Amino acid sequence: MIRRWAYVGLTAVLAVVVAVWAVPDLGRDGFAFAGFAPDASPPLPSLSPDLFLWFGSAEIVLLAVGVGLLVQIYSTAYLGHHPRYRSYALVIILFLLAMIAVVGTTNLWVLLVGWEVMGVCSYLLIGHEWETPAARAGAAKAFLVTRVADLGLVMAIIVIGETYGTYDIIGAQVAESENPRNATAIGLLVLVAVIGKSAQFPLQSWLPDAMPGPTPITALIHAATMVAAGVYLAARLFQLYSDSTVVLTTMAVIAAITMLLGALFALVQTDLKRALAWSTVSQLALMLSAVAAADPEVGLDHLVAHGVFKALLFLGCGCLMHAVGTSALSAMGGLRRPMPVTFWTMTIGFAALAGLVPTAGFFTKDSVLDAIVRSANGDSMSNLAVGTAWGLLVVALLTSVVTAAYAARLWALVFLGPPVERLDTHRTPLAMSGPLVVLAVGTFALSIGQTVHLGVAAISTVIAVAGTGVGLEVARRGVSPRWAAPVLAAEAGLDRPFSRWLPVSASAVARTVVDLDRDAVDVYPRGGASAVQAVSRGLGRAQSRNVQRYATVLAAGALVLVVVAVMVR
Repeated sequence: MIRRWAYVGLTAVLAVVVAVWAVPDLGRDGFAFAGFAPDASPPLPSLSPDLFLWFGSAEIVLLAVGVGLLVQIYSTAYLGHHPRYRSYALVIILFLLAMIAVVGTTNLWVLLVGWEVMGVCSYLLIGHEWETPAARAGAAKAFLVTRVADLGLVMAIIVIGETYGTYDIIGAQVAESENPRNATAIGLLVLVAVIGKSAQFPLQSWLPDAMPGPTPITALIHAATMVAAGVYLAARLFQLYSDSTVVLTTMAVIAAITMLLGALFALVQTDLKRALAWSTVSQLALMLSAVAAADPEVGLDHLVAHGVFKALLFLGCGCLMHAVGTSALSAMGGLRRPMPVTFWTMTIGFAALAGLVPTAGFFTKDSVLDAIVRSANGDSMSNLAVGTAWGLLVVALLTSVVTAAYAARLWALVFLGPPVERLDTHRTPLAMSGPLVVLAVGTFALSIGQTVHLGVAAISTVIAVAGTGVGLEVARRGVSPRWAAPVLAAEAGLDRPFSRWLPVSASAVARTVVDLDRDAVDVYPRGGASAVQAVSRGLGRAQSRNVQRYATVLAAGALVLVVVAVMVR
């Protein structure tokens, strides 16, 4: 027990240090460019920390360490008796340090190191239960998909350095403000990295398939690290590609496709954890739509609010799984009375996800929609075409309806109705219920001081209420999505390229490589080994311990030498 809480103590110390560093920057309004003048040519890559926080990054690091600390506390009860708990807890701390490196530095190479370390940590944590094939497959898929997309970030860093003569983010922004160049190339490369890290179309399927990982880790990945890093990168480097209509249009189209598909897939799920995963995919796309509409700070505000209430929902899901032994919705129902703390806190979380007032989700989603409206009306600095912005707005409003519907459906299926037969719920430990209460309070606290846009707020409220009604009606029809189109139940077959086509292609390539290795490369070592063996056998026969044979050989040798000497003479 003491050892488990030692890791909580380490995380608490890290959280305090980060708070002392980041809290003063919460009030920072912009930053000075002095002292960041770039060189004419890019310097050699270095790993100088170059720590620096601005308002948005200060919020993100506080979110990461805050959720990380709650996850460590929660895990003492959820996984405390696991034989690999020590490695689990230490990898979480490494995960947080990597996220701090991504958010807290201006050195692009240090950012890349933190970015890659997060990928390794996510692989280790998703595959924590490596004895199960699902955990191994989910971890491998997450690792491979994000690694491929990470090539975009590597190329983007190189292009930024060659274009602006520096690998420092602020230095590049200074140079860009004086002479913007290569915005489209930089933006498209950054977008590739963001699509992989934040599970956007067409690389969205690794995130729902990562659900075999421990539920506290799912909360950490979905709320405060990993997928959040993608949206943060898009916002942090926005200035470097904000002039490119191609990049903003591409981002808007990807965000529109992802947010609507993610919400529709969440609506028809029969597993609570997987439904919440698709919800994360959809909400991340909503944040990217704010970036495409030239308001990245609004996107980061929604990232912070979403991180709090999504961590609440995933940790609440863990409490439900602890009680009923599964995340299947068919095993739940009527849980409001036996699990009152989980019921009330998750009710707040689902309300925030649906965008109901007065939760933080309502205010930040309202700001995102307002940013898109301003872009559509031409009132912002966005280079997004007006028609594209209006299309994005329509999809965002439609997604809001579906989001409220699936949030209400999940809430009703879990907590309302009669209890499931033979339900034997286990009592939730304080170490698990406590973080839920903290996050529920945070979901309301983040509403303080938020701006309300009356027209958009009125429309989004009507949408949220209508969607909630639809969700309750859908829940009344039962857990099975028989009412849904088969294409939705099959998640539109979007995972087929990764689950079937690519493995088949990779298998053919792998067989070819094996054949080449066996028939071409291995010929030389095999031939050398055969020659050595033949020589060895010959020498072995010569060492027969037969004196008569030795004398015969010596005589023959002497005779040969005499003959050679006579002939040479």
